[in-house]
Amino acid sequence: MESNNMPDLNGVAKKTKGRQKIEMKKMRNESNLRVTFSKRRTGVFKKASELATLCGVDVAVIMFSPGNRVFSFGSPSVDSVVQRYKTQGPPPLLTLDLNKVHSTADEVELHTHLHCLSNQIAIEKKRTKDLNHLAKAAEDQFWWARPIESMTDSQLDKYKKMLEEFKRQLKEKCGNLN
Repeated sequence: MESNNMPDLNGVAKKTKGRQKIEMKKMRNESNLRVTFSKRRTGVFKKASELATLCGVDVAVIMFSPGNRVFSFGSPSVDSVVQRYKTQGPPPLLTLDLNKVHSTADEVELHTHLHCLSNQIAIEKKRTKDLNHLAKAAEDQFWWARPIESMTDSQLDKYKKMLEEFKRQLKEKCGNLN
C-alpha cells in the first residue's frame, strides 16, 4: 500500500495518484468500465443541459450502457427532439459515419490537432482583444492626431482652445525675441 503513496509538493504522502490522463481505448476491467460509464454519462448529460441552457438549443442524448440499459437526456424532451429530427432530417454535410471516421483516421492525432487549433484560436482572440484595447487607448490619448472630420464637437472645442493657447504662447515667445 505504501508504494501507492506519492509525495506532494509539501512532502506529505498522498493516498491517491490524483487526476491522470487515460488512454482512449475500451477498458478491459468490467467493473472499472461500468463506474467510468456512470460518471461520464452524468458529465455528458450535464454538458448537454448547459448547451441547451446557454445557447437555447434543443438537445437529445441517447446512450446504451455496457449492461444494455438505455439512458437519455433531452431538452425540452428526447421525444420532441427526435420527432423534429425525423421531420427535418440531418443536413447533408453534418451526417458522419463514425465507424468510417475511426477506421480511416487516427483519432488521437485528430484530437491533438484540434487541441492545437483551439489553442491558436484562443491566442489569436486574446491578441485581437489586446490590440483593440491598445488602439482604443492610443485613440483616447492622441485624439488630437485624428483627422478633424472624425472629431466630436467637444474634441474640436478642446483642439481650438489648445491652438489658441499655443498661438498666445508663440506670440509671447516671438514678442520676446524682437
